[in-house]
Amino acid sequence: MNPRAVFKPRRSLVLPLLVLAVPTLYFVYRDAAIGCPPGRTCLELAHLGAVAGGLAVEYLVASVALAIVDADALADRSALARVAFRPTDRTLAVLALLVAAVVAYVVGSAATTLPGWLDAALAPVGLVVGLPFAVAAVGTTLVGSALGYEPSLAVQSAVVAVGLGATGAWLFLLATGTAGLVGSWLPAKIRSQ
Repeated sequence: MNPRAVFKPRRSLVLPLLVLAVPTLYFVYRDAAIGCPPGRTCLELAHLGAVAGGLAVEYLVASVALAIVDADALADRSALARVAFRPTDRTLAVLALLVAAVVAYVVGSAATTLPGWLDAALAPVGLVVGLPFAVAAVGTTLVGSALGYEPSLAVQSAVVAVGLGATGAWLFLLATGTAGLVGSWLPAKIRSQ
């Protein structure tokens, strides 16, 4: 295994990085938001360092994991793996727009109080984007209620992390589907370029 090739940036890292990065960014954001007065940002240099360190570790983990499972060989054998590990330029463009929109909303809501009408208008979009997280949260509540006890903080945190990781994968799937729809609407001459 050539270390230079393993850690080289490539398209196959996009999905694993999203799955790992979304929970990390959420937990850092949550830490910054706890106890923060409304309308004020509480993001500190330590939070930015945690984000940078977390993303660096996730990049290393995703790179090694893809090398171990041999993502290229897997993508050659499976259409689903090809979609996951060889995203098109159009998919990456749509994904970049989706991620930029989510980041703009999160940073905007952390920096200032957003108007109520904007929050209400974006609620359905947030539900679609965060559907896996919402399902995990509702599922945990239902299971806890059925069993008659509240799960421990560790279990709740694990469910949140898994739900957010699934949300990262869902965001990738939404970008792939949207890119496919956009591609089907384009004239054939433009699609082939």
